[in-house]
Amino acid sequence: AELTKLGAEVVPMSEDEEIPASTQAICTMSRTAGTIERLREAETQGVAVTNSTAAVENCRRKRFMEILDENSIPQPPFRTVNSADELSGTIFPCWIKKGWSCHRDDVIFAQTMQEAVAAVEQMAARGITEYIQMQHCTGDIIKFYGIGYDFFHYCYPMSGKFGKEEINGAPRHYSFDAAVLKETAQKAAQAIGVEIFGGDAIITPQGEIFIIDMNDFPSFTLVRDIAAREIATLIMNKTK
Repeated sequence: AELTKLGAEVVPMSEDEEIPASTQAICTMSRTAGTIERLREAETQGVAVTNSTAAVENCRRKRFMEILDENSIPQPPFRTVNSADELSGTIFPCWIKKGWSCHRDDVIFAQTMQEAVAAVEQMAARGITEYIQMQHCTGDIIKFYGIGYDFFHYCYPMSGKFGKEEINGAPRHYSFDAAVLKETAQKAAQAIGVEIFGGDAIITPQGEIFIIDMNDFPSFTLVRDIAAREIATLIMNKTK
């Protein structure tokens, strides 16, 4: 609706439809391999895809954590493991995470090695072969949303996608520098390449900020109206 107000001709499409030859821009939430390949081909033809296929693939957990590490963006200690035998005994309590979380059992909290092994075995039974072991940080969870490098919004979560926020308990509203949160999140987004993005951060009792998750197209539930306008403006500016 916001794109239409700005003069665009908008065509909603399903993932298996052919992309019209006249297409100038595509805004998509798709992450399926086949669709990403088609979008990559559209990019080579000059179509402005938001978020870009490269950015979407960079949001796979292992990749974005590596990118954050390469760019000295603060995050909890982590390691990639391929089996329970490779779990580190020094990273506890911890989270065992699938490379790209789709439902509740893709992120499991483990306080002991026994619980971590059980988590890996549970994921292995579902055909998952690579895991992230990330150290748990005590503190407040902050959810953030960004569009381009101007719009930025953050809030304490009302309820989580997978109900994992209860591990940290109710927010204690630890003091932190909101400007540093924005700078850190936007630096992460720029390194990954996402223009429409969201994520989670932990604020420690000392006011430290750690990025614990990044994603390429959040729901913007609490700021949907203004986010829709900002996203539409971003897309139109790219086509110009």
